[in-house]
Formats: sequence, structure tokens, C-alpha cells
Amino acid sequence: MGTQKPFRFDFEQYVQEARTKMPTRKAADACMMQLLISAMETQTAQIDGTCELSSECQTQVMQGSGLAFQQTSRVRAMILSRLFDCMEGIDLSALIYKLCIQIYKETKSLEAWDHPAGTKTLFMQQILLCGSQGYGEFIKPRWMNKILSWQEPKGCYADDRQPFLKLTGFVGPASSPPPKDREEEYRVKKAASSEGGSCNSLTSAMALGSLVMYIRALMESDQAFQYDVLV
Repeated sequence: MGTQKPFRFDFEQYVQEARTKMPTRKAADACMMQLLISAMETQTAQIDGTCELSSECQTQVMQGSGLAFQQTSRVRAMILSRLFDCMEGIDLSALIYKLCIQIYKETKSLEAWDHPAGTKTLFMQQILLCGSQGYGEFIKPRWMNKILSWQEPKGCYADDRQPFLKLTGFVGPASSPPPKDREEEYRVKKAASSEGGSCNSLTSAMALGSLVMYIRALMESDQAFQYDVLV
């Protein structure tokens, strides 16, 4: 995995390529809900068999190729599937490994492109998901320092992801704008601004999670940052 190099194409081409991938956020959320409900029913109701995904969700999550948030949503689904012992007969560990190899190339590309607007959350999510699966290539001191440098003065993190999400096709344009009062309520829940800077809940969560990976690596091994020499 450590020999992966950044993409040869530029960020604009990357965005265009991502638009051809799946799943969309709506499909990813629906399949995630299906997975969690199936896992809960299997474990609490003692139903015979293992939790499953519909054939449509398996196509969306397990097949094809992905980029950007489409790709991390697939990894997240596979990690949870393995955790809940879902989808018997599918080698989820091999699939996670394959996707994290692809993600590592993408993570290095985002760094090479100097983290275009709206991609910081994705960068940290990639580190969190694949780093949590034991792939030490994602544990680099320069990446840790970069994440620390993005912290807002009040301690949280902010990242305007919406333009990037739309450019990559992960979310589409709304069919109709929400009522003004609901729109304002949504903005308050998702982000808050003050003299100390703006905060975003998901971005802050990804920052916290990725930094936990670094802390764990430092506690578990004195060679935690051995992969930082790899290009």
C-alpha cells in the first residue's frame, strides 16, 4: 500500500470522475439504515441467519468503484457489516483492504492538490476509516500536524463541504428549497459561528476520530510513524 502514488490527473478531472461513481448520499444512508436494522433484528430477536443487505444495496455498496465520499461510505458499510457479522460468505476483510489501497492513493492526491475547498472532512474520514482497520500507512506525523493546524480558535473544525459534495455528485441539487425557517434551523444544527470561528459537527467528529488513531498508534508502538518516509 505504501508505494501508492497520487493520481496523475488533476483535481478537476478527479471531480468529474467521482460523478460517475456510486452510491449517492441518499442511497448510502438508506443502505446503512437497512444494514443497522437487519443487524439489530438478528441480534436482539434471535432470528436465524445473518443480517443482510438487499441486492440493490449490495450493488450500490459492494460492487463497482468509488471516489470521494462515495468510496468512504462503502468502506464504512463494510466495516459495520464485518462488526455485526453480516453478509455471510463475503470476504469483507479483503474488500476493505482493496478499498483502503484505493483510498490511500486518493488521500495522497488530496494532499498533493493542497486540500481543495471542501475536502478536509474527506481527508480526515479516510484516515479514520482505514487507520482504524490497522493500515499504518495512514499514520503520518505530517498528516497529524496538518489536522491540528486546521483547528479553529475555539477548538472545533469547519469545512464547507456542500460545493464539493455537489461537484462530485454525492448529493444532487434540491428539488425545492426548504422553507426559510427550516433552512435556518438546519444551519444552526449543522454549524455554529462565534468569535472563535465556525464549527461543523461532522468535520469536528472526523478530526477527533482521526487524531484518536494517532494517539492509539503512539501508545501502541514506538514505530508508529514508520510509514512517513514512504512517498
